[in-house]
Amino acid sequence: MRICLSVMITMACSLTSLGQSAYFFPGMEDVDPNIPTPEQFLGYPIGERHTRYDRLVQYFRTLEQRSDRLSLEIIGYTFEHRPQVAAVITSPANQGRLEAIRQTHLAGQASGGTAATPLVIHLGYGVHGNEPSSSEAAMLTAYYLTASRSAETAAWLEGMVITMDPVINPDGRDRHTHWANMHRAEPAVPDPLDREHNEVWPGGRFNHYWFDLNRDWFPAVFPETRNRIRFFHKWRPYVQTDHHEMGTQSTFYFDPGEDASNNPIVPDYLYQTIYPLFSKYFAAGADKLGALYFTREQYDKLYPGYGSSYINFYGGAGFLFEQASSRGHVQETSTIPLTFAFTIRNQVMASIMTVRASYQEKSSLLEMRKRFYEQVRAERKSSLVRGYVYGEAADASRTAAFTEMLRLHGVEVRSLTAPIVADARRFDVGMSYFVPIDQDNLLMVRSLFEKDIPYRDSSFYDASTWSLIHAYGLPHAALKSVPSSLGPPVNEVPPAVPAAPAKSDYAYVFSATEYQSHRAIYLLQQGGAYVQAAFRPFQAHVDGAVKTFGYGTSVLPVHLQRLSSDSLYRLAQKASQATGIAIHALATGRSIDGIDMGSGYVRTMRKPEMAMIVGMGLAATEAGEIWHLLDQRIHMPVSKLDVTSLARADLSRYNTVIIPGGMHGMLDKGFTEKLRAWVQNGGTLITLKTASEWAIRNGFTKERLLPADSSRGVTTRQPYNQAVNIEGAKTMGGSIFRADLDTTHPIGFGYTSRTLSVYRNGLTFLQPSSNPYSTVVQYVADPLVGGYVHPSVLKKVRNSAAVLVGVEGAGRVVLFSDDPNFRGTWYGTNRLFLNAIFFGSLMGVPNVAGEE
Repeated sequence: MRICLSVMITMACSLTSLGQSAYFFPGMEDVDPNIPTPEQFLGYPIGERHTRYDRLVQYFRTLEQRSDRLSLEIIGYTFEHRPQVAAVITSPANQGRLEAIRQTHLAGQASGGTAATPLVIHLGYGVHGNEPSSSEAAMLTAYYLTASRSAETAAWLEGMVITMDPVINPDGRDRHTHWANMHRAEPAVPDPLDREHNEVWPGGRFNHYWFDLNRDWFPAVFPETRNRIRFFHKWRPYVQTDHHEMGTQSTFYFDPGEDASNNPIVPDYLYQTIYPLFSKYFAAGADKLGALYFTREQYDKLYPGYGSSYINFYGGAGFLFEQASSRGHVQETSTIPLTFAFTIRNQVMASIMTVRASYQEKSSLLEMRKRFYEQVRAERKSSLVRGYVYGEAADASRTAAFTEMLRLHGVEVRSLTAPIVADARRFDVGMSYFVPIDQDNLLMVRSLFEKDIPYRDSSFYDASTWSLIHAYGLPHAALKSVPSSLGPPVNEVPPAVPAAPAKSDYAYVFSATEYQSHRAIYLLQQGGAYVQAAFRPFQAHVDGAVKTFGYGTSVLPVHLQRLSSDSLYRLAQKASQATGIAIHALATGRSIDGIDMGSGYVRTMRKPEMAMIVGMGLAATEAGEIWHLLDQRIHMPVSKLDVTSLARADLSRYNTVIIPGGMHGMLDKGFTEKLRAWVQNGGTLITLKTASEWAIRNGFTKERLLPADSSRGVTTRQPYNQAVNIEGAKTMGGSIFRADLDTTHPIGFGYTSRTLSVYRNGLTFLQPSSNPYSTVVQYVADPLVGGYVHPSVLKKVRNSAAVLVGVEGAGRVVLFSDDPNFRGTWYGTNRLFLNAIFFGSLMGVPNVAGEE
């Protein structure tokens, strides 16, 4: 058996060049000899090794040099400064008039006047770095389209413009490529437990900051995503593919997906006509290869943030392909070994079939877009809501970030020329914006603002709601009429440029309501300044007027510094310019109302010195969200301590330790005891989701988990084939809940409302504290804002705690039941997490004497 297995592996991994052409392109004969095959360029057959990103890019550059059918452009750079390339493949004649084609194509979108224009489609590969078959297939597909001399290929290229993103996640791909190649053996080892098939944490799936880029099309947090969204809107294709891999024991998936999980606001023509139509081509291609496949299972089209669904909200058709993964070069399955080359072949087939189907079914694609805009126009006329107004007067940077995201998605935004009062809120000029319903991008507007959609299923592949206005935590209102006082469309939001602070010989102050306030605090601390926090509000004369400063206001006393008055002033100017925050000069410590500057309620903050536990078992995405937040938004370092090195860690150099959720079995007894002693001696421990459960069970705090329901009712028999649906409905795919926030607590500093939207996608339930001052955030009795939640889960969420602060010895433990930094886009709850870091050392529990 072992000899037969070895022979099969050797045959599969040692294909000749001729054999490769026949293997990947059955029937391909007439080719341009001037175009090198990937094997000729790379020096090895595709599938024998994993191709490094730089070599892949160089192959596309070579195709550009050798072929007049392909042009290449750099659309941006990743965090690790790898260039993101996009190819445009079409006939030489079309290459000479690309811009004219693009303009004509875009101009005819809403009217359907593109029948005589080459059809634009997009092929996207490799959003997950450790799903490598697709990007190898991208090279082969590009070779086919540039080298084939068949009449069919010529017709395709004359009638279409094919754009291609060969690697959506270059940083993750190279991480996995290095792993797979460094563990490659000769002969290959198919044992699933071999190191080659089991990457170390965090693996190659994610980008530099351990984010899943296939969830980022909608929130658009990362440069890789923003670059490709700009490229998408540059071309607005009719078709877009998204190639993935799945478990080794599976087969091959292509759309249509589950009927019950289609997004109901997208026109049905896509689901009922286009997907079934194209699936016939995919099935024919797979049948010809003898490849097994499945459809209409497991995957959905609900969330707008997938590469295979984003286009659906703009009148296009997104196609998902999932190939069983060899996770290396060859791996055993329940039948014959799965080779890397085999996984690539299916992806090539899907690519070629997509091109063929798009060309032959152009009339159906034109009809799809025509019906899309007809439905949009009908909804624009019939909608009772005429638009949304939003804005936070106390936080210009958060408002600007949301507005910039809207513009990236092509959403029309209008400025206000007069204040608007709606839902008992005032939306001021220069601080608020209006998004009209009457625009072509209506479906994206609905997705951004509506908190719920009518669901036809109760089991979700991912999130069940995604309202970004709630994620940003911005005040907003739906309007039933268009305001008469609107300015022109907003193309860009200019950065906030506050007036330079006047020089003070007494103190400087700035508000905690600005999202950038933590960055300003750290910049000042890094510059050597002592920064204090006001635990009570006050009023003071600043800039010739009376201004109210709320809880958490930062105070810079001039004469309690090691810096000179002039140095402190220059540092304050620098902080204001870098963050856009207005810093005010005080001439006296005497307040008009509230506390004075010498009050005991004005307390000095410690400069954060942080460590975050990372590594095996911990949730890489949660850790990555924290790393990205601190790195990119606060510009503050955090030491990432791997679980394997904790025994050597000197915790005394840190005042804050963060533990993300996940599984915590690697945190052994020795480290647990050391960390518990560190908390007792004054450290601040911050835990998320299951890490909060771990902290409670290991005695870090007296706070408690919500007791499990011990009542056993009558067990109702259920059909075995419904187990997945019934039990899956009890999980938390991701929903938005309403909570009450104590804005007087340091965790709540800077918030202007007690009502807070919180995102939950886990099953950690915290019991409200027995201490009346320690439950900082608590879910309300009727908490659901949007999304699906099973009744049994909703019962547990009601009135449970979202954030607890336990004071333990000289330290404190901050317990989050959820992830406040979810996908880098929950600006509305980021502040809770940042407050825990910056005010952690100041959080005590008041006693009867009013001391803390």
